Amino acid sequence: MSNTWDAGETPPAYSLDFLSGNTLVGSIPCTEITKLEMQRSVFADKPTVGQANSGELEATFLIPSFTIPRMAKVQVFVTYGGVRYSLGVFYIDTRYENPTDNTITIHCYDCMLMAEQTVPTTGTDITVLGAIATLLQTTLDSSVTSNIVHAYTIPATMASDSARDVLSAIGAAYGGSFFITREGKLGFAGFSVGAETFYLCDENGDLITFGGDRIIV
Repeated sequence: MSNTWDAGETPPAYSLDFLSGNTLVGSIPCTEITKLEMQRSVFADKPTVGQANSGELEATFLIPSFTIPRMAKVQVFVTYGGVRYSLGVFYIDTRYENPTDNTITIHCYDCMLMAEQTVPTTGTDITVLGAIATLLQTTLDSSVTSNIVHAYTIPATMASDSARDVLSAIGAAYGGSFFITREGKLGFAGFSVGAETFYLCDENGDLITFGGDRIIV
């Protein structure tokens, strides 16, 4: 999603909530936001399995009266029909204040960026995913708990691998990829081709084709 609007235009009812931990510090209404860009994609360049990509947010708004904490959590909302819907949860990476027009620009990533740390435990796939979610300071989405059901064992040799690498391995095993949902949870998206059915892929997670057709296993 990418939106930029000029002075005088009526922007959508987006808003930004800033939190320290789970404590709300302050909010920015749509009338004070001049630029809002979000990139959230399960796939990077092409639809392959075993991906775990970070989402990004860049926003420009009037400098608020409250102090924005360092590494603050930022949640993007849109209001429709009087109801606020979450569009993403991010963490501030960089910020730049422009005193000329009294604005601040922030660049943020979702919690998948924390997946460069090593996994704190081994065991079955769902156990390790729970540990990774804790590492990312979030919880498992229902798309994970309803799809990761085979209890594959994560070998102890992966204890020194990054959480992102482990997510990639588990995602490839289940024919899908992990991502951060709009609510900030660890989610899973798989290729749905029927029960107990997956596309054949190589060790890099790329689909193997024969005559241009995907191979179902």
